[in-house]
Amino acid sequence: MPYQVRLSHINSDYSVVPLPIDTWSTVVEDEDALIIMLNRVAITSSQHPTHEYPVISVAAGSIRATITVIGGQLYYTDPNVLNRSNIKVVAGGALQLLKGSSFESVLKSEAAMINAEGKLADKSRRARMAPNVREHLLIVLLIVLLAVLCNTVISTWKQLTEGPALVPDFEFTPGAIAGESIRAYSGLYVEDYQEGGKVIELTDEGQFKLYEMWRSAELAGFTLQQVESLPLRLGSQGDKPALMAGDFYLLLPKGDDRILLNNILFRRHSGPLDNIGKLQ
Repeated sequence: MPYQVRLSHINSDYSVVPLPIDTWSTVVEDEDALIIMLNRVAITSSQHPTHEYPVISVAAGSIRATITVIGGQLYYTDPNVLNRSNIKVVAGGALQLLKGSSFESVLKSEAAMINAEGKLADKSRRARMAPNVREHLLIVLLIVLLAVLCNTVISTWKQLTEGPALVPDFEFTPGAIAGESIRAYSGLYVEDYQEGGKVIELTDEGQFKLYEMWRSAELAGFTLQQVESLPLRLGSQGDKPALMAGDFYLLLPKGDDRILLNNILFRRHSGPLDNIGKLQ
């Protein structure tokens, strides 16, 4: 199955030098290539932990997902499932979820792996081999490797079941600012009118909505896939007005109808949402 992939905050050669500015898209033809891509981004993120978090948007058939990579770890978000947001996974687990597997089945698969490795370790310990120094060293090495593998799988399983919160630290001070209101920033803001481009909607009632644009051959235009809907708060960053959506998205108004989100500049769209694309 081919996968449509869009990446930001990382260069097309999986480096971060020079500093990535533009997003880029590609089509990954098979599962092995997608796992390699996820692992390459994770390696880069682990080597540059202070860099902006790489974000991977993946479309596989009717399934859309966003994978945020922080410190070499993958955090999977399915915008269509309320309780599947920022879940820590390994590359293989992300692939299973993209193929439509349930979260519970992924957990069971990990548990089965733990059980199988545990039995293999127990069998190795009970084996009786000839008193040869070289063979004894091989047995010890095998047991150590199995123990490390079991510990890694158990740790991943616990992190999946606990569903850790993924909340970056922002310099944001909530509270009303004299002469400022959320209503002053309400409207639509567009990153770019292209495949995979993002659209921000800020409502008068203080709601933040994030959409992704995907080209539709049937409509001869774009469809809009909603990926976030969060409450919006007004505050400041230093002495500048700022907006916080939930606890994850920091929006910085830049004047002239522009807003900065995750170092991406969005510009105000003067028409209604259906001028951009059809909402799915």
